[in-house]
Amino acid sequence: MKNDDSKKTTTKDNEVVSIEPPMSAVISMIVMLSTAIKFLPQSLDEINKSVDQGVFTRRLYPDAVSLNALIAIRFLFGLFCLSVTVHAVLFANDKIKPTYLKPYSKLRDDDTYIHLKGKTFLYPFTCWSWNLLGLYFFLSSYIAAYSEEENTTKQLTTLALISWKIAAPTTLLIGAIVKYALWPAALKNKGKGNHNFINLRPLLQHNANIVMALTELLFLGGIPLKGNETSLYKHLPLPLLFGVAYVFFSWSTLRHFNPKGIPAALYFFMDPTLGWRHTISLWILLFVLGLFYTIYCAIEALSTSGSSTTTSVLMFLVVCFVTCRFRD
Repeated sequence: MKNDDSKKTTTKDNEVVSIEPPMSAVISMIVMLSTAIKFLPQSLDEINKSVDQGVFTRRLYPDAVSLNALIAIRFLFGLFCLSVTVHAVLFANDKIKPTYLKPYSKLRDDDTYIHLKGKTFLYPFTCWSWNLLGLYFFLSSYIAAYSEEENTTKQLTTLALISWKIAAPTTLLIGAIVKYALWPAALKNKGKGNHNFINLRPLLQHNANIVMALTELLFLGGIPLKGNETSLYKHLPLPLLFGVAYVFFSWSTLRHFNPKGIPAALYFFMDPTLGWRHTISLWILLFVLGLFYTIYCAIEALSTSGSSTTTSVLMFLVVCFVTCRFRD
C-alpha cells in the first residue's frame, strides 16, 4: 500500500482501489447541504423570536417535579454524559474489527482494526450526539437556575434550543441504526458476546441517550422541538446539517483509526468504496433522520396537549422498546 497516496489503498489481493467517495455521494451531500443552508435562516429566526427563558423553567408535572429537582436532574444528566466521555477519552482503548458489506466493499478487513483511543473516541456519530445532548442538559440546567438574572443571555438560550433540536432526533436515529443494522451485522460476523456493542459504555451511549432525551420531553420540561410553528419541518435543517457535516468528517478520517494508516470505515454504510450503494445508504440515513424528527414532533404534540401520565409512560416505553437494545 502506498501510504503517501491518501486517496488510494490496496486490497489484500494487492488491487489498487480509490477511497474517494463516489461522485454521486458528493453531489448528493452538496445538494442536501445547500438545501439545508437555504432554509436555515428561517429556523434560526424562528428560534430567536421564540427564545423565552420560561421554556426552561416550565415543568410538565409541577406537582411532582419542583424547579430545583428539574435543575438537578438536568445537571446530573449533563454530568453523566461528560463523565462517560472523559473516562473514555482518558482510559478507553477499544480495538474493533470492522464489518464491511462483502463482496462489494474494497476496504481490507483481514488485518485491519479500528482503534478508538484518546481523541479518536470522539469520532463516532454516537459521541457527537452524546456530547451535544450533554451540552444541552448543562445549558438548560444553568438557564433554569439563573432564569431571573440578567447574565442569562439570549445567545445562551438560543444555543440550548439549537442543541436540543439536533440532539433529540439523533438519539433515536442512533438507537435504531445500532439495533437494526450495526448490532445484527456484528452478530453475523463475530457471534454472540464477541462484539463491542455488548460492553457497558456502548450500551450506555446507545440507550441512555434515548432514555434521557425522552425523560426531558415527556416528564420534565417538554422542551419544544417543533414548538408552535405552523411548519412541521421548520427546524429540520438543523439535524440535517449536523448529519451532512458528519458525512464529510467521516470521509476525511478514514485513515485515522488504524496505526498503520490502512483506511477503515467505522460504520459499514459509510464505506466510500461501496460506490452507488454508499450513496443510497446516505439518502436512507438522512430520510430516517427526518422520520425520527417527525416522530419526536408527534410525541411533543401529544405530551403538551394535556395527555395523561399513563399516555406519556406508554409512549416512553414504546419508543424505548423500538429503539433500544441491551443484549444479543
